[in-house]
Amino acid sequence: MKNRLFHLLSLAGLREEEVALYLQLLKLRRASMSELIESSGLNVMTAYRTIKRLQDRGLVSALKVNQKQSVFAPLTLRALTKKLASEQRALRKLQLALQDLDPLLPFLDLDREYTHNDSDELIEVREGLDAFREEYLKLPDSCESEYLSFGSMQNYWNIAGMSDESPEELGFRDKRYRGRIYAIALNTISKESERFASRDSKELRRTRLLDTLPMGKDYIGFADDRVCHFVCDDDNPKTIIIRHPEVRNLYLKQFRDIWDEGVNA
Repeated sequence: MKNRLFHLLSLAGLREEEVALYLQLLKLRRASMSELIESSGLNVMTAYRTIKRLQDRGLVSALKVNQKQSVFAPLTLRALTKKLASEQRALRKLQLALQDLDPLLPFLDLDREYTHNDSDELIEVREGLDAFREEYLKLPDSCESEYLSFGSMQNYWNIAGMSDESPEELGFRDKRYRGRIYAIALNTISKESERFASRDSKELRRTRLLDTLPMGKDYIGFADDRVCHFVCDDDNPKTIIIRHPEVRNLYLKQFRDIWDEGVNA
């Protein structure tokens, strides 16, 4: 059991001396610094640095004996498992972000100087729910006469905390009406999308519904100068903003090909 625990703690990122000192504390249950140095065989500086790292990891607590001395006690592995869970979520977000960018790599402007401001990039990724909602709601402002969309409107609404009749969606449609912007939409079949499509004639829109669409659960909106690909992930919603003309045209061609092959609602 000791060997397995040593191995698992090493896999979790603890250094060899951290594992050794933690196991020593488990054995002693409580020890002063001098007792730890004597029983572990570590030199004084290494022992002090190691106990500090174990405290930072939430694996050791320090109990004051007096103003100058403390004794140390081992804590459970709960803090370490929480930290690993947090790191796993961060790694999952990173994995999804890299996965989304993979097909766009040939179109990145690698000659451009790196800055923290991506707003003038031909391909930009904005993370989080605020950007997810913001980029959608400003799409009508960048359409002169036509707004195209395809993908699951319902999935977008679910992630954004909106609905067909939410104030944000009503405001989106009102912008279209005032600008006389006609909407053309490819959506997936559902009771909600069928109700949505049934109002096409009075809402300046034409809709076609299909069983499936190639972007899975995502939603895509077209402005005159960009495409916004909304990645509908519960844990990591994000918006890929594509201003690159060639990539936008690829999205547009896919939309038109699917529209031509689709059927009316």
